[in-house]
Amino acid sequence: MSAIKKIFFFFSFFISFIALGQEHIAPLQENVALQKQANIKRNTANKPTALALPFFEDFTDANNSFPSSERWADFNVYVNNTMGVNPVSRGVATFDALNKMGVPYDTVTSDMQVKADSLTSLAIDLSTNTPADSVYLSFFYQPKGYGFSPKPVDSLMLFMLKSNGVWEKVWAVNGDTLQPFRQVMIPVTDTGYFNNNFQFRWINKATKGISDSHWNLDYIRLDAGRSINNTTINDIAFTKEPTSILNDFSAMPMKHFRTNPGSFLATTQTATLRNNGTASQNVSTGYRAAVEAPATALGNGNGNANLPSNTNQDINFAMYNAASFVPGNINGRYVFENKYYCNSAYPNEPKANDTIVHRQIFDNYFAYDDGTAEQSYFLNLSPSAPGITAVEYAMYTPDTLRGIAIRFARQVPSASLKEFAIAVYRDIAVNGGTDQIIYSEDFLFPKYEDTVNKFAVYEFAQPQFLNTGVFYIGIIQPAGGTSDSLHIALDANRTGSNHRYFKVLGNWEPSLLDGALLLRPLVGGNIPVSINDVAQLAVNWSLAPNPANDRIRVNIADNKATSFSYKILDIQGKVLLQGATKNNADINISTLPAGMYFVRINDGQSFSKPLKLMKL
Repeated sequence: MSAIKKIFFFFSFFISFIALGQEHIAPLQENVALQKQANIKRNTANKPTALALPFFEDFTDANNSFPSSERWADFNVYVNNTMGVNPVSRGVATFDALNKMGVPYDTVTSDMQVKADSLTSLAIDLSTNTPADSVYLSFFYQPKGYGFSPKPVDSLMLFMLKSNGVWEKVWAVNGDTLQPFRQVMIPVTDTGYFNNNFQFRWINKATKGISDSHWNLDYIRLDAGRSINNTTINDIAFTKEPTSILNDFSAMPMKHFRTNPGSFLATTQTATLRNNGTASQNVSTGYRAAVEAPATALGNGNGNANLPSNTNQDINFAMYNAASFVPGNINGRYVFENKYYCNSAYPNEPKANDTIVHRQIFDNYFAYDDGTAEQSYFLNLSPSAPGITAVEYAMYTPDTLRGIAIRFARQVPSASLKEFAIAVYRDIAVNGGTDQIIYSEDFLFPKYEDTVNKFAVYEFAQPQFLNTGVFYIGIIQPAGGTSDSLHIALDANRTGSNHRYFKVLGNWEPSLLDGALLLRPLVGGNIPVSINDVAQLAVNWSLAPNPANDRIRVNIADNKATSFSYKILDIQGKVLLQGATKNNADINISTLPAGMYFVRINDGQSFSKPLKLMKL
């Protein structure tokens, strides 16, 4: 494929991406929260035969990223508080092109429309109701949010189950761009719905890979005695996540925080309330802060806020004295829990959304991200030059840099053979500086292991002791095309671009895309077992001849006779040949066209690093 065709293909494939220069963002091709919770058993026993009216859901009390089994029959959507923009109350259900295991419904084809997620209610008893009771189903929906807009050919659809077993489509909307949440009112009038097994179900049609077709759903109500004009919500609720108590980082080591707590602490804590009603309300607010272990009270505060109708308002709380806590172990892990609450005057409003909690972590890493990703970030490289992404950090007391934790975002096709290097810079050539690399590790490959925190850890072979001062972590992608567009998970809700720089055409440039990369330098003591290291098959091996015509041999050091399996992959990660081999045994590659390939061997537990093979 010519260079012109490659460029055309790239931009047609990523038509919905936001791009400034060589920086791009893209949809996530996985959902870590769902992967982590997919095998947890749901409690579906001892449920009533059918639920009774009224039915209400605002996804505030859902656990483990899935809808509550008290109200929902399936678990395909992602319940979260990061994908929605200005939701009605905290928590939304997000529909996308990923299944309940958090991976694409189609893992091979990049541009494929599928009937993707569904959200189905448990049975609801309407047998004592009739159309005269004016039963309405209402809900709020939002395309895109912090994700990506559904294409015009994509849609969100609502179905209702009739007594004859037929699911009837009663509402649908095509893909759209970012907008405030919209409320929909659906009358339940067909006599076929009035039985003891009534259900409703949303389904989205999604084009995977182009946009992932994100939809957010919130504040679902089904009840009798309503009307088409019954759109008022008399409810005051917390919405987006509260801010960190730190003014820049989302997490940092206690050892560094204690050097000068006042310089790291924000002047206020902020939580956001929304008055969904039609009248202004004066509410009392407050917070309580404590260390989880050892249990230690840190502070509290109270106040009042006047909330205009149908508006969001940030509530600022005076910062408590977080520096008053004296850690028993300066290198230990500590979690500060900050609980915010309000008391409003609306009668019979839901109470679960009147409280929200923020957990502030102090551990052995620095982070600008909050641990969740809504998008992915990548560089579009020049064919003849490497690309580098560098993120600025600092040591506030001398410490040992032991490695990095990074979350690479999955891609379709797989990016597991996209080579990169890690570099630690003391300075880079911006604002009068010069590039000063003090450590690097080469020939690395992205890993996507299902670790506890879903970060792959690259522990340095030679930990680096750094004195106080700024340093940069760089991800270097080599030129040549095979490592182009390596996706790194991006937290779209946090500001981190002010610490990020990139180099594609020879000069460093400040990042113009907001959000924080899920990239964390690990400092201090040993790497914790809660985040697994990247395991590679520990064997010294090579290929000969290379370049090759028809046959190659795997040469394993020390004449080990152990059998290994092998895979030969093209530059897109597709397996073309595979089988079993031993030391110095021939592998027939005569069927492969001329070009570049990668070869990996496996001992049954882990793969080696791939080696490049040139086929003549």
